[in-house]
Amino acid sequence: MGNFHDEAARHLAEQRKEALTRRQEKVQELIDHHVADHAWHKLLEGAHDAAARGEKEFLLLRFPADLCSDGARAINAPEPDWPRTLRGEAAEIYQRWHHELQPAGFSLIARVLDFPNGFPGDVGLFLVWGEAEG
Repeated sequence: MGNFHDEAARHLAEQRKEALTRRQEKVQELIDHHVADHAWHKLLEGAHDAAARGEKEFLLLRFPADLCSDGARAINAPEPDWPRTLRGEAAEIYQRWHHELQPAGFSLIARVLDFPNGFPGDVGLFLVWGEAEG
């Protein structure tokens, strides 16, 4: 019986290690990835389509909380300086919004979308217009 529990614990530990490795690889990929103009315009088209359907926000990017320098603590708090914690692709989308869309009255909000094991998991950056801001 003890061997069975030891083997199950080892198997669970290995699964967690593999999941952590995949997550770290995803974070590194997002840090290294740059938002090309065509990808940005495709996101804006998606937001336009969402607005045409009567929606008030559009998910621009979903990314692991680990992409934030603080593991999304500032986003979850929420603290007003949360954008400074963004890295990689998330930071680039924030900068594009700040320069191109904020002057036109669009808002950008960040939300922690899930909490695996009680910790921030994925974060979403949402482009917001109209009265959905919050």
